[in-house]
Amino acid sequence: MLVDVTGTPDFTARPKVELHVHLDCSLTRRALHRLGNPIGEAEFRRVFTAPERCDSLMDYLRAIGPSCEALQTAPALAIAMDELLRALADDGVIYAEIRFAPHTHQRGGLGLDQVMAAVTEGLAEGEAATGIKAGLLLCALRDYPPDENLKVIELAHRWRDRGVVGVDLAGDEAGHPAAANRRVFDRAHELSLPVTAHAGEAAGPDSLREVMALIAPARIGHGVRAIESDDLLAEIKARNLHLEVCPSSNIQVGVFGDYASHPVDRMSRRGLSLSINTDARTVAPLTLSLEYRRLSAAFGWQTGEFLAHNLEAVRHAFLPEEAKAGLGARLIEGWGG
Repeated sequence: MLVDVTGTPDFTARPKVELHVHLDCSLTRRALHRLGNPIGEAEFRRVFTAPERCDSLMDYLRAIGPSCEALQTAPALAIAMDELLRALADDGVIYAEIRFAPHTHQRGGLGLDQVMAAVTEGLAEGEAATGIKAGLLLCALRDYPPDENLKVIELAHRWRDRGVVGVDLAGDEAGHPAAANRRVFDRAHELSLPVTAHAGEAAGPDSLREVMALIAPARIGHGVRAIESDDLLAEIKARNLHLEVCPSSNIQVGVFGDYASHPVDRMSRRGLSLSINTDARTVAPLTLSLEYRRLSAAFGWQTGEFLAHNLEAVRHAFLPEEAKAGLGARLIEGWGG
C-alpha cells in the first residue's frame, strides 16, 4: 500500500480535470468484455497491471504491452476510448486530455488516419454518453525515428478540428535525449500545435533543461525531478511552465521511494503551477479520486489545494478561453470555492 487512506474523504463526486492520462495504459475490463473477452477481475489485474513497485521505468513500460496488443483494430480503439471516458466520468472528471502514440496501433494493418478515425469515433460516443469533454494529445516517441515522429505532427494538424488539441514527446527519457526530435517539434510550433513533453521523470534536471530549450513545451509531463535544482525550479516558475504531476506513478516506477518523499507538496508550496494526474488508470491501477485521498493522507491537502490545482489544470489546458471559463466555473461551484 503506497499510503493508508483510511479516514480520508471520498472525492469521487467532486469535479476534476485530468491532463495526463494514457489511453494504452488505461484499458478497462468493460472494454475487453465488449470486445468479446470475458476476462475476470483477477486475471485482468494479472495481465494488465504492473507491480506496485517496478524496478525501473522500462519495467513499467513493458507492462503496457498486453494493452497495446489488444488495441490494434478499429473496434478496439473506439471501444477503449468510449469506455475510458465512461470511467473518467465515474471518477468525477469533467475534462480530460487523453494521450496516445498512433504509430503503436498499426500492427493490425491500420493506417494512421484509420487509427484516428477509430479513436475519435470512441471519443464522440463517450462524450455523448457521459457529458464530459475530452481532447486528444498525439505522442511522438523518443525511440522512434524523427521522420516517423514528423508524421505524428502532420497527423495532429490534420485532425486538430476533430478532437486533437496538442502533441506530446513521450517514451524512454533516460535512453533517448530529446535533441533528436528538435526538428519534429519545430514543425509542431510552425503549425501552432500546443506542445507538452515528458521530462524530469526517468532523468534529472539536465533532461528538463534540454526539453525546455529544444522542445519548448507549454507543459511538462511529470517534471518532478526539477526538485533536485533550486535554479531550475525558479526557472520553471518564472516561465509559467505547468507540471502534469503523477505522484503514484512516480513511486510505482521507483523515482521516489514512498509518498512522503514525493516532492509534489513542496512544489505546490513553492507556488509552481501543477496539476494532479493518474498517468495510467489500469497499469497503476488508479483513479484520480484515490490519488486525491493519498494526497490528503500524506500531506493534509484539503479543498483549497485541490481546487487550486484543478483551476491551474484548466488554465493550462489546450482549450479556447471560453471553454476554460466554463470549466473553471464548474470547478468553483463543485468545490465550494
